[in-house]
Amino acid sequence: MKRYLLAMAGLLALASCGSDSADGNYNRTADDDLIESQIDSDTKASIDSVARATDEGAILHPLPDTLTTLLQQRQPQAKVAVLTDQAMSNRTQQVDNPVYLRGNLNGNRTPDYAVQVLQNDSIHILAFLDYGTPQVREMKVAAYPAQQLNDRRYSNLQLKLAPQDSLVRNPRKQQFTNLKMDGVSVLDGNRTTLYLLQNNRFIPFDAQQ
Repeated sequence: MKRYLLAMAGLLALASCGSDSADGNYNRTADDDLIESQIDSDTKASIDSVARATDEGAILHPLPDTLTTLLQQRQPQAKVAVLTDQAMSNRTQQVDNPVYLRGNLNGNRTPDYAVQVLQNDSIHILAFLDYGTPQVREMKVAAYPAQQLNDRRYSNLQLKLAPQDSLVRNPRKQQFTNLKMDGVSVLDGNRTTLYLLQNNRFIPFDAQQ
């Protein structure tokens, strides 16, 4: 017992001296040089990129690594869309990730993705069907004009999954119906447009035959 008390006293004495450890949380903040020496270059680059994006007002929305790779292969000129502050403040709590969604857009059992990207001066909603298989197909869901702010282009859109069997109203036919497969809802301000795959192309729900 006596040895235990002595050991505890020793630890308390060390803690009271403060520490320059970058991973400790003692009485003194580690200086920048020490932190610099204890993190690797990749970690620093990641921290710097997040800091830059925050400074520029961009809010980051990560994509799955495999989807990022697929985009680089299929659309090397496209960039993942960055949202305006106005778009982010609109219905944010209702959307998991406003930049992409995962669903079953063509009615089979293979997962599909939809993602919004910036191409030139437009925001393109792209779907990757049968994702993760050799038969993966890229299709355009829709295109919208991008908003230009301070020499950069942004998206005002958010993506949201419309699950299969959801009860939705067709304003043209004035009736409700259940979705036969997952759809892509594009939120633009207070307006929502639902796109469904029909006859090998995406069309707005209320324009279906």
